[in-house]
Amino acid sequence: MDWSNEYFLHIYKSRLYELMNVDSSTNTVNIHHWYREWFKIVKDCFQAQDTVYYQWMGEEYRLVHPSTDYNVGFSMSSQSVDALFYYHSFIYRSSERKEDTFPYDVGFKLMENDSAPLGILFVQGTQINMTQLLESDLIDFVLESELFLKKMYYFYKVIEDEHRYRELFKVTEIFHSTMDIDLLLGQVITTLYRVFPDYSFNLLLSNDNHKHEDLPINNFEYDTADIAAMQSFVNGTIEIADSTQAEQATLYAPLKGKQGVYGVLEVCTTHSFNYPDHEIEFIRLLAYTAGSALENAKLYQQSKNLISDLQLINEIYHKLNSDLRMSETLTFLKCQIERSFQASAVAFIMINQESQVLKESSSFFLSENGNRYIQFVKSRIVKENDSLFIGDISTKLEGEIPYFSLMAVPMVQNNLLKGFCIVLQEKPYSFSFDMYKLLQSFIHHSTLALTNSMLREELEKMVITDHLTNLYARRYLDGEMKKSLKRDHGGSYILLDLDNFKEINDRYGHQVGDEVLIQTATIIQTIVEGKGLPARWGGEEIAVYFPNYSAADSKVVADEMVKRIPKETSPSITVSCGISSWSDNKDVHVKSLIRRADSALYIAKNNGRNQVVTEQAETSIR
Repeated sequence: MDWSNEYFLHIYKSRLYELMNVDSSTNTVNIHHWYREWFKIVKDCFQAQDTVYYQWMGEEYRLVHPSTDYNVGFSMSSQSVDALFYYHSFIYRSSERKEDTFPYDVGFKLMENDSAPLGILFVQGTQINMTQLLESDLIDFVLESELFLKKMYYFYKVIEDEHRYRELFKVTEIFHSTMDIDLLLGQVITTLYRVFPDYSFNLLLSNDNHKHEDLPINNFEYDTADIAAMQSFVNGTIEIADSTQAEQATLYAPLKGKQGVYGVLEVCTTHSFNYPDHEIEFIRLLAYTAGSALENAKLYQQSKNLISDLQLINEIYHKLNSDLRMSETLTFLKCQIERSFQASAVAFIMINQESQVLKESSSFFLSENGNRYIQFVKSRIVKENDSLFIGDISTKLEGEIPYFSLMAVPMVQNNLLKGFCIVLQEKPYSFSFDMYKLLQSFIHHSTLALTNSMLREELEKMVITDHLTNLYARRYLDGEMKKSLKRDHGGSYILLDLDNFKEINDRYGHQVGDEVLIQTATIIQTIVEGKGLPARWGGEEIAVYFPNYSAADSKVVADEMVKRIPKETSPSITVSCGISSWSDNKDVHVKSLIRRADSALYIAKNNGRNQVVTEQAETSIR
């Protein structure tokens, strides 16, 4: 644009007036926009290639915004500026300073008042003849520029104050209408970006175990935190870390509630000027409001979690105190632990002479690697008699490990250690302290139920088991046979008698006779395991019932008994067997099966003993 000297100042004034009147009527501009537009006007005015402005920051002049990508200095000292403007208080012209190597053609020192500077404006690569401009025009240019900057700052402050506090009001309304922590934090970040679009933000939260998707939120690292960030967190005050080397200033504002500080808001800018007081005040108010809202949300969430935990404990308590088998109790407890703690592996270990891994445990604990965890936990619990809460067990176990987070709680009943529960997670520090306390409550309430289940099952076993031979009792077998007659399509019954057992008792004594009876029972158990139900029928008689077995099938088993028992007992003894059977096309009763087998046994005895005799089923016995 070809500007004549005559209209130089008039055009400059009109362009500034137009900029201020147009932009100040909207609420969308910011100070950096005004700077950029001002630089364009100055460049047009001087037909220049570049315009650079350094703002006074109290101790030095700092670069605000270069209009081009030229490499320029970040700051200027007041001494260097005074040296440039040695010949003229407000105007620097390179044409008058032949000895200078300063890269700018002309410079202007702008003042807020007689003693307070505003900044320094430099113009580079001007295409007009600076000697043709009157000094009065340049002084008027300085005065108009000073007036523009003062009005710009004033308008900007008014507009931004209105905008900021409108945003603060809106976000405060949201804070008071929700207890969603992610929504609260998201609103903080969104509001900051709307108010300060040229800044960047991070929320550094302490003791934060939540995953915040797509939000600039990180854990507050106490060991590596910036000194200013740590001071802000500890003291609850606004702190500014000014890094001139990185050409940025970082502000830290505490997220403070009534009960403590929950983190720090980190504000970064690549602009070189200091944070204005009104911006610092807005950030302080927003951080304080956010801290209070975050505290309320956390307390609300803790209350919900506590209620949920109590409901869960109550549910578990009622479930465990219902008539559950031990296997059902452990399966239920494992499912609750996996669901509540997102556990990768769960183990229930009972301590007898050795560590017994209950079958309801995760399969990992049956491996050699799983045994390392068991032995580590056992040694610690036996020694310390206390629960374990380890965020990273890699420091305790050598070699490669698949799980890093560990919780373990002892099962104690009547001051006796019955066993312990282990809960593992793949990633380190996956469990919170609240989870640890909840697991302790789980196991505390479960131990009595597990002990009762074990005692009940032991008692049931005693009721249905012969105490000498460890075979089923006669009453139990009688009941199972009745069920089979209703349920199955057939079955067979073996009645076995020890031959000449009285002679064993008379010759060796009743204690040896009992040993022979026990040996015989053990052999029979190994032969019929998983196929039939062996029971002590009375005295030296043993009965075995086979559901869905034919007489021929049972005879194969009986023949093996007759063959093996004399070889594997000491003193050796022979046995005789009688077999009866039934099928679903016959009307039969338990008594008829027993009577027919007894008849077959009688025949075996009369035929010389040490043999098997089968009697066919009767057509009908009533």
